[in-house]
Amino acid sequence: MSNRSEILTEYRKANEQLDELKATEARQVEPCYQQTITIRPKYGQQMQELSAKCDYLNMILEAMAASED
Repeated sequence: MSNRSEILTEYRKANEQLDELKATEARQVEPCYQQTITIRPKYGQQMQELSAKCDYLNMILEAMAASED
């Protein structure tokens, strides 16, 4: 990853994957009106990894933008 364009592309791809996993997870939750339930994310680990990757790439993009100023 050497240039801003590549980093931005990877950031967008990771962010889209994260959004897809969140949407999939949300669709799989069944409403339960009478009981307390515990939701255990099926894609929790993947979502955490993608979220960390997005945070890292965003930090790089912000540093690049700051260095351009």
